[in-house]
Amino acid sequence: MIVRRPVALILLLAFGLSCASYSAASAQTPTGVISGVVTDPAGARVAGARVTIINRDSGLRRNLITSTEGDFTAVALPSGTYHLTAEATGFHRLERTTVVEAGTTTTVNLSLQIGDVTEQVTVDDVAPLIHYEQHQVGGVISRKQIENLPLNGRNFLDLAKLEPGVTDPVRGTNNRILVPMLGAGLQVNPRIGYTRVTVDGANINLIASIGATLQVSQEAVQEFQISTVNFDLSTSLTTDGAINIVTRSGGKDFHGSGFYFYRDHNLAAYPGLSREPNNPNPFFQRSQFGFQLGGPIRKDRAFFFTSY
Repeated sequence: MIVRRPVALILLLAFGLSCASYSAASAQTPTGVISGVVTDPAGARVAGARVTIINRDSGLRRNLITSTEGDFTAVALPSGTYHLTAEATGFHRLERTTVVEAGTTTTVNLSLQIGDVTEQVTVDDVAPLIHYEQHQVGGVISRKQIENLPLNGRNFLDLAKLEPGVTDPVRGTNNRILVPMLGAGLQVNPRIGYTRVTVDGANINLIASIGATLQVSQEAVQEFQISTVNFDLSTSLTTDGAINIVTRSGGKDFHGSGFYFYRDHNLAAYPGLSREPNNPNPFFQRSQFGFQLGGPIRKDRAFFFTSY
């Protein structure tokens, strides 16, 4: 028995790792990539330059050294705002800020200026409008859009319709948002085709009813990625597009909020042509409330986030 227990434990761990590997391989990635090259004023690539990438909210740090070709790549970066620093002997220190979105590759090319290392150059950047490294068609709805755009019923997936090719689902299905195939429109059979929905890369679709098994609060969503056609391998099988929801996380500072929304038939206009003579103003009432709270457990090491 003493000999068998370690064997059983090893087999159990191997099974768990294989399941985790399958899940990761068949899911959309909830992270992004930063890549680029470091050059001098003449455009020549600088090998051995030190590149530091820091997440502004969580303090996540990546220390990189450029290759002999002067390029660098940082993978598996949570979405958010990042601060980049490039240093090399005989050049000014360069600082730059950029935004990483889920499932995308952000190109940040750093051009160093000759001078004393003690001096620095700061460049502010924004999220790129076009990602030249990708061939898939889709987009990302950011946290700023989720917070500021009006929503009836606080279903953040309604904002997916801001992307071309996204339309309302066919009635009689549980599919919250339909991302049709190119040229297919609403003619996709809703009992066969469905929009693949993942949360942080994990599939939450319930195949039996072609719907989602998990409802995520708007307060817990950092952003969500929409893919319509030309998926990469991380999207796995889907017929009507895919949506990957990236949840929020804690950071270096405490943050939180609460909300309460109330609406009834006295505050909501009812379509005049839909009124029934016996019940011209039908009863309606909706109350929505909740909160979100996040912050550090241990500075720059562990964080928490909860929402209701």
